[in-house]
Amino acid sequence: MTPGFFRRVLGTALLFPGLAVAQPSIAVSIAGSADAFRPVGGAAEARRALNGDLRIDSDVASGRGQLYYDLDFGSLAAQGDWSYQLHEVGGSVRWLGSDSSARRVYLTGALATRRHGEAWSSAAYTAAGAGVNLELAPHPTATWRFGYRADARRFPALGALSQLEHRGFASVIANFATRTTLILEGGLGAKSYAGLVADGRFDTVTVLTSAGSRGRGFGAGWSSSGGSSATVILPSTSSQRGTAGLATGMIRIAQSLSDRTGVHVESSARRAFGAVPPLLVFTPAGFLEDGIYDDPFASRASFIATGVKRVFANSAILALDGWWARKSFTSSVALDAVGEPLGGSPLRRDQIGIGRITWAQPLLPSRTGALAVSAETSFRLLRHHSNDALYDYTARVLTLGLTVRY
Repeated sequence: MTPGFFRRVLGTALLFPGLAVAQPSIAVSIAGSADAFRPVGGAAEARRALNGDLRIDSDVASGRGQLYYDLDFGSLAAQGDWSYQLHEVGGSVRWLGSDSSARRVYLTGALATRRHGEAWSSAAYTAAGAGVNLELAPHPTATWRFGYRADARRFPALGALSQLEHRGFASVIANFATRTTLILEGGLGAKSYAGLVADGRFDTVTVLTSAGSRGRGFGAGWSSSGGSSATVILPSTSSQRGTAGLATGMIRIAQSLSDRTGVHVESSARRAFGAVPPLLVFTPAGFLEDGIYDDPFASRASFIATGVKRVFANSAILALDGWWARKSFTSSVALDAVGEPLGGSPLRRDQIGIGRITWAQPLLPSRTGALAVSAETSFRLLRHHSNDALYDYTARVLTLGLTVRY
């Protein structure tokens, strides 16, 4: 984290010198995974990954507000340094209403900085965001929520990706006598980019980059080869800055089968429109959800998820869940195995299926006192179909983790 980031955090805290800060709660989790990764038509390879999270929360102003710090970190043991660190500090305050009132207004804000290893160091950014949420409880079994948030992200090395994002949502949570919970949510978003969009014609050029040289095309050619150049497909002419919109919808039904067993089904979709800059950050297959870094505005998608969870008398948890998605990218051209656009330059399309089983086991609950320690293991089977050769693969992933809460 940079000194400037700490100065901003300190300045935020100094705005509220009279806040009474309660005893903080701390949660630390770390997990290592090993996966058998097999590209379609290629040889299987063994890969390892590490990720973790540190979260510190504290109530302030007699419970009217909350401050938090979150550190998310991880790495993939692929060729090159694919590590990352995301630091975020923020908080929320109840501006209007009380815990028992039917109308509450919350103000939220956060500062964040993300840093990467050498293989994708150019994709680092800093961000600031703020929002307001309205919560209504017209009935004891139903809650309405409405919210708006604005986030600005600055990419020092990739100025075209610097962006201003606006998001709004509305949701309702309803609980029924049948021990059923229904959640409905819809949202709209808009994003403007500093970079220009293409007019449909492209030139292939080689540029210097700290990220290396894989030549993934239609975006920066991120690589772990240690080289100093990359093949990039850039617009031959550009006349307007990138702007994109997003519409989202979600429905979730959760049903208690007993005091310790529940099931859920969820369906969601997002529709992206407009145009994003042709500079996209590509990551190794399986490292991030779809290999396109941190931008839901870059694809249209449909999701279906379901699962069942059982909590045992000793607080151990067994969970089974599945997930399916279909995605159509709005600006990313599908490439072949050597990084060249497919004939006709079709846009990338993906279909993903995931099945997972998870077991979480408390450790020595009678001896840890204020500490809660649990171990978790999971096995995940993933099939990722794509017309882009790099993202057409199967993976079997075993994960072992440890979580400590205080």
